[in-house]
Amino acid sequence: MTLDIFHYGQYKYDIFRKLKISFVRGRNMLDVGCGDGTDAEIFIREFGLETTAIDVYEHPRIRTINGLAFQIVSVHALPFQDGLFDYVFLHDVLHHVDESTQSRERHLAALQEVRRVTNPRGGTIVILESNRYNPLSYFHMVKMLGHDHWTQSYFCDIVKEVFPQVKFDCFEAHAYPWGYSFWRIYELVMERFLPRALLSYNVGTVNHDASS
Repeated sequence: MTLDIFHYGQYKYDIFRKLKISFVRGRNMLDVGCGDGTDAEIFIREFGLETTAIDVYEHPRIRTINGLAFQIVSVHALPFQDGLFDYVFLHDVLHHVDESTQSRERHLAALQEVRRVTNPRGGTIVILESNRYNPLSYFHMVKMLGHDHWTQSYFCDIVKEVFPQVKFDCFEAHAYPWGYSFWRIYELVMERFLPRALLSYNVGTVNHDASS
């Protein structure tokens, strides 16, 4: 699968290129905290997945995506039966689930609910979260826009408590208004020389298994 960079934009193209994930066509996906629905559209159009998306608000674009089932619900109270979904995807969602207090208990409860609705026989969960102290995004996203991004250590600690079998990775990816070729080189340098705890994205991938 090769994404069209002109259709989905440079940022989404880079995210999915670096995630290096593959899916079995025809299976189902839950996109938690879907935002404008671009990720959900990719799951439908490029991966051939039956996709359900949820968020706590409805973006104006969401109803224009063909084949998408959308609901306004909280990750803490998913209206789905146990083990329903083959895949669950969370992109920059966890730091929003309890913005007022950033309660550890609320974070764990959200992940437990994600675990509940994931197929216990081979289901996969992909959790993608921005890293708080990334040099390029800290002042813009955290200080200027107020996103309470997690540190890598907190992200790994929370996810591993619910999913001991999780595998972690990280990479550099940003939306660039100009000079894409230059920023591609920048990312290569960052990924090679920067401490992994400072790269812009943390990824936790869980192969859900009832025996774990």
